Amino acid sequence: MFLIMGAKILSKNGGFWRQILTTFFNMINRKENAEIEFLLQELNKAFKLKTGISLENSEKAADYINMKNEVEEISARFLRDYWPRLVKTKTKDHNEDEKKKRSSFTSLKTINKLDLIAKSIEYKSWEDFCLEYKLDVEKEFYGMNYFKFSSLLEGETFYIGWYPQKYCKLKFLGEYSFEVVESCRMRSKVGQIIETSGFCLAPTSERYIFPEVIIEPLYEYQKELWDAIENFNKETCPQEILL
Repeated sequence: MFLIMGAKILSKNGGFWRQILTTFFNMINRKENAEIEFLLQELNKAFKLKTGISLENSEKAADYINMKNEVEEISARFLRDYWPRLVKTKTKDHNEDEKKKRSSFTSLKTINKLDLIAKSIEYKSWEDFCLEYKLDVEKEFYGMNYFKFSSLLEGETFYIGWYPQKYCKLKFLGEYSFEVVESCRMRSKVGQIIETSGFCLAPTSERYIFPEVIIEPLYEYQKELWDAIENFNKETCPQEILL
């Protein structure tokens, strides 16, 4: 019965599913596995907040999800695979398990399972959860422009991004200069000196990951950099504009 329904859904919304599968496939190809893992943990937090049950508690979580869904059941084994109760030592075998788990994100079956979890806590789908989370991410972004630089004291430190998930900790060196003190899942390296007129979010059509953070050029005559921002392409843009 599920296979027939799945075929109907895929036929009716083929473009929708292809978009999701392509997004996950591209994320894996770009080695953005940390983004996928992060979203899984955020789903776990949302599930626990709604139900009082962690997805790591696989038996109870599976019972709750199956009680809420009438079409297909989810297994405790699936939950254990994606949300193990204990942190495993990163041995060779564990790394192989992680590689298999990440590769399964290109599977329609896996996305169907994630759909069941999301629907059980009143999201329309896994995609809906990711999209809503992305909108929250954009709202919670902490940036800064040159109007705010005057309020900084020389030597003062602050965060740009989404602390503690993805961020740079910067030290104000005076005027328009900053030193990268910490960098977590960002492009800039510790010790890098940046001269900028501000920091902002890059435009993006991707629904599942944190946007890139743009280092705005200091001078108007840096036309090539301003053009790269206006016609932003993460794959081809100058690396110096990415924080």
